[in-house]
Amino acid sequence: MGPSLAVPRWSLSLALLATVALALLSVTTTAQAASPPGSRKGTYTDTKKRFEISLAAGWELAPLPGDGFGMNFRRIVGGVPASLHVMVEKAGPGQTVQQTLEKVDAGFKAEIGYNPGTDVPVTIGASNGVRRSLSVFASGDRSTVRGVELYVLHAFGYAHVLHFETLEPSRKTFARDLDRMLASYVPMAGRDLVAPLGGVWLNTGGGPDLTLDDSGAFRMGPLSGGWQADGGRLVLQIPSGAERYQYVHSGDTLTLSSPNLGGDLVFRRSSTNSGSSRPGTDAPPRPVRSGAVTREELIGTWTVVDQAATEALTLQLASSGSVAFGGLSGRWRFSTGRLTITSTQGSTITYAASMTNGQLVLSGGDLDREVTLDRQ
Repeated sequence: MGPSLAVPRWSLSLALLATVALALLSVTTTAQAASPPGSRKGTYTDTKKRFEISLAAGWELAPLPGDGFGMNFRRIVGGVPASLHVMVEKAGPGQTVQQTLEKVDAGFKAEIGYNPGTDVPVTIGASNGVRRSLSVFASGDRSTVRGVELYVLHAFGYAHVLHFETLEPSRKTFARDLDRMLASYVPMAGRDLVAPLGGVWLNTGGGPDLTLDDSGAFRMGPLSGGWQADGGRLVLQIPSGAERYQYVHSGDTLTLSSPNLGGDLVFRRSSTNSGSSRPGTDAPPRPVRSGAVTREELIGTWTVVDQAATEALTLQLASSGSVAFGGLSGRWRFSTGRLTITSTQGSTITYAASMTNGQLVLSGGDLDREVTLDRQ
């Protein structure tokens, strides 16, 4: 039997920050990676519709007793286990990704042998987040070190934590799996309510415009902070307090009202909608042509044309610089025909990019031949 690592489990809530020792990486039981009804093959959709993730080959469900925050997944390679625990909870008004990360990390800081790493901006699916790497001793034993990576993102008013763990010497063994799963992650909690409000709203009365990011951040003139919506009330959290409005959203119009206002604030959605982090949102149609390609033309979702696999391989290039390409996720940049992708694990690949009859053509990098992609 392989090693079993005792790992702390915490609520994201401040009221329940007590650390509970659970064997996340126990290998004494076997759970099949069966997805709930309605899920795509190889994709796990949370039964409470909080998130969706595609599991890399060999990963299985390993539910934790009493875990009401998400789901735990596990894989064993050469007798060494790895775990990916997904936790989702509603974020407080104005709560930042860094604050969520500190709350989650508090349980590890109390462990013997805590060795903090660095915080790195990363892309998780199509969302921006932060990764913190660290290590601690397993049950206080300095000869057995647990390697931990905490990934945190905020989306649609919820905090998402993806906690990866394995034995320190085995981190690289699971790096490719982790990259693939992070690239596939889709935050769903709060999406139906909050997503329609995300974007840039232009003040029809000549006042400051309002930007509502999917990440939960807002900007309005000199004000900035966090925002939340509950279907009828919009809360803008600033350092000095909170501004609360009743709102009505109808099509491209957002109306805010409050007893503190002399009249309603009426906004119309900007056609550029640059406050949304969803790739391809409101992108104007592009003409079919050939030749050199620009950065603006690359933004969107592309599907590989001549692929023999049963599931389409897609390339997502967000205007924010986020990228997801098959099992690869990270950041992208483009200059003079060269598309460079830096993964969440720090590796960099550069492709030659051009346009042929409205199709994107990539070559070089890790490709053994040209790849043609159609825009979705």
